[in-house]
Amino acid sequence: MNIAIEEVSSCRRRLRIEVPASDVDTEINKITLEFQKLAQIKGFRAGKAPRAVVEKKYSKDIEEEVKRKIIPQAFREAIKTKNLKVVSAPQIEELHFQRGVSLSFSTVVDLVPEFSLPEYKGLKIKKIDVQATDEDVQKVIDNVLEQHADYKTIEGRAIAEKDFAIVSYEGTIDGNPIEALLPEVPTLSKRENFWLLIQEGIFLPNFPMQLVGLNVGESKTVTIKFPDDFPHEVVRSREAVYQVKIQELKEKTLPAFDEDMAQKLAQTSVEELKNRVRENIIRDKKQRAESEQVKELLDQLKAAVSFELPESAVENQTERAVFDIVKENQMRGIPDTMLEEHKADIYKAAQASALEQVKIGFILSKISEIESIKAEAADVIQVIQSYAAQEKMAVDKMIKQLRENNGIEQIEEEIRNRKTVQFLLQSAIME
Repeated sequence: MNIAIEEVSSCRRRLRIEVPASDVDTEINKITLEFQKLAQIKGFRAGKAPRAVVEKKYSKDIEEEVKRKIIPQAFREAIKTKNLKVVSAPQIEELHFQRGVSLSFSTVVDLVPEFSLPEYKGLKIKKIDVQATDEDVQKVIDNVLEQHADYKTIEGRAIAEKDFAIVSYEGTIDGNPIEALLPEVPTLSKRENFWLLIQEGIFLPNFPMQLVGLNVGESKTVTIKFPDDFPHEVVRSREAVYQVKIQELKEKTLPAFDEDMAQKLAQTSVEELKNRVRENIIRDKKQRAESEQVKELLDQLKAAVSFELPESAVENQTERAVFDIVKENQMRGIPDTMLEEHKADIYKAAQASALEQVKIGFILSKISEIESIKAEAADVIQVIQSYAAQEKMAVDKMIKQLRENNGIEQIEEEIRNRKTVQFLLQSAIME
C-alpha cells in the first residue's frame, strides 16, 4: 500500500492512500463469494447462481461493499504505519475505484498537536483555609426556617419595607399594552394576585419601593424604566407605566429554632443539627476551594505553553458548548426567541470556552501518558452504571448506546483527566 502525506498545517495532514490492485481483487472475490452464497435469483436455487450472473445483478452492491470494507481498513493501516495520532474522523475525497486496478483516495485529518510540556509538578497555588462560622451556620438555618415561615395578614397599617404585598397590575408603554410588544412574556404586562416582596432590587427597577405607604384597597400609578441590559430588547431603555392595586398585605414570621423545630426538621437536637449544618458547609467550602485551586493550576499550565489546536476538535467542542449553554438557559425558562436573538453571543462564548477546554485537554492527556495515569475498567463501569440509573436504562443497553456514539472513549478521557488533575493537586505547593 502506498501512503503519501502532505502537511496542510501543524495539526492537519492530507493523506493520499493507494491500495494495490491485487488487494482490491482479493476483496472483490471475497465479497462476490459472500453475495453468491446468499443470492436469490430467479431460475436458480438459493446460493447456486453462477458467479457471472451474481456479478452482473449485484455489480454496484458488490462495489459499494468492497469500498466500505477496504477504505476504513486502509485508513487504519495508514495511520498505524505512519504513527499518526488522529483526532478527527476521515473525510474521504478523490476516490478512484475500478475493477482490475488499484483503489486510491485522499483524506484530510487533524492530529494531536506536538508540544513540550511545561513543568507541571510542584506548581504553587494559594492555600485556602476552610471553616464554618456561627454566622454561616445561622444563615443556613434561617434559609431552612424560611421554608416554614408563616405569612400573617396585616390590618390597620400601610405597606412597609420587607412586607409582602399581594397586588394586581397592568402595564403600558406609550399607551400600548406591554403584552402587544412582548406577547411571549404576558406576566410582564398584566397579573392578578401577585406576591411582591417590598424590597429594592426585587421584580422591576424601583417598582416595589413606590408602593411603600399605601394601604390595602388603594391604587397607584407606578412608573419605571427598563434597564439598558434588560433581557428583552424590545423594551430596553423604555419607560413603562403600571396601574397597581393593593389587594392584601402580609408579614412574614419565621418559626423559633428550638428543640421541637429541630425534631421536625431532622429528628435530632438543636446542637446536633447545627453540627450537621456546619459539616455540610465545610464540605461545600472545601469543594469550592478545590475548584478554585484547580482553576489556578490549569491557568498556569495553559499560560506556560502555546501550540496550535486542531480545527475539528475546537469545532466539535464548540458545538457541545453551544448545546450546553442553550439547554441551561432553556431550563432557566429563557424563551427560544431570546436565545435566537443572542445566538452570535452564545456562539462566541461557546467558542472561547472550547478553545480553553481543548487546550487543557491535550495538556492533561500528555501528562497522563507520561505519568501512566489510566481509566480503570471499574471506574468506567461505575460511570456507565450512574448514567444508566439516571436514564432508567439497562446497563447493557447503555453500553451499546455509548459504543455507537464513541461514548466509552469520552468517559475514559474524563476519568483520566480527573485523575490527572488530582495528581497535579497532590504534587502542588500550597502557599
